[in-house]
Amino acid sequence: METPFQTGPVQQSQAGPSVSRRILLPLIVLAAGVISYFLLFRSSGKNSGSPVQVVFGPQEQAYAPNIHLGNFKMQEATNFLNQDVKILQGDILNIGDRPVLAISAAIEFRDWNDKIALQETRPLLPPSPGGLKPAQTAHFELSFDRVPRSWNYQMPTVKVTGLKLIYNNK
Repeated sequence: METPFQTGPVQQSQAGPSVSRRILLPLIVLAAGVISYFLLFRSSGKNSGSPVQVVFGPQEQAYAPNIHLGNFKMQEATNFLNQDVKILQGDILNIGDRPVLAISAAIEFRDWNDKIALQETRPLLPPSPGGLKPAQTAHFELSFDRVPRSWNYQMPTVKVTGLKLIYNNK
């Protein structure tokens, strides 16, 4: 008498691997997206090299008027996570007589009542071997993904809050 049960080796259903692939593939894509987001948007304002202490002591404060910031431009973009990102661009001009290794600045976005809606301190000039030489101009670009809706859509204020000067040892 034949039984309806199979007595030989059990074959795995073809649905097993395809179900795990359908779950695993989106997880891999999601992980790659999160990693890309942090590499592109979170590290853009951070120094990727060795840390340089940007101070604002008496010598740096005396030199700060020689650092001119201008040619500001705001753009808005949407990242791949469908978030609005504000991008502030501008130029830095060193009209002094000393090279500057690094510059940090406070960026303030204001609301409709002229109160600070967002304030962040960011590096404008990341450290480079020669720094920003006298009479030289450098471009900067900063991304902001957390600007409050209360922002008045006016150009944010940008004020130098730290300098790292290069001292010549002659």
